[in-house]
Amino acid sequence: MVSVEKITSLVQEWIGSSDRFLVEVKSSPSKVTVYIDKPTGITLQECAELSRLISDTLEPEGVWETHELEVSSPGMDQPLRVFQQYLRRIGRQARVVTREGREHKGVIASADKTGFELTESQSRKENKKKIITETKNRFEYEHIKETKLILTFKNN
Repeated sequence: MVSVEKITSLVQEWIGSSDRFLVEVKSSPSKVTVYIDKPTGITLQECAELSRLISDTLEPEGVWETHELEVSSPGMDQPLRVFQQYLRRIGRQARVVTREGREHKGVIASADKTGFELTESQSRKENKKKIITETKNRFEYEHIKETKLILTFKNN
């Protein structure tokens, strides 16, 4: 089995003091997946560079005879895992599920290393008028089961 700790260490070394960040390293019996990102979006060239570094470093161990390596940015449908992803998604709609199972939908308003704020909108009718009220809720990452972006497609 491939050491997630070893790959994580390689990735952190490669990242250094750049604005890139590690999202997740996953290892299964036949595949190693590394998700990386940065505030402006990771490039294909950066993914290829990191992939070559990991491949070349672990090649002498014979890891690639039994494992496939994938280095990419996390997809838009993947849950947010690290606070830098929340920072990058400020202003985007998200669905948050707490560890207690409560679901919240709203716009990510702010984020820091310990948690984030979500602005939730509620609408109601009053005297045939639609009234929208907004509530800001703060969530600590440790209390979150999952946060996913709500993807919307606009017709032009």
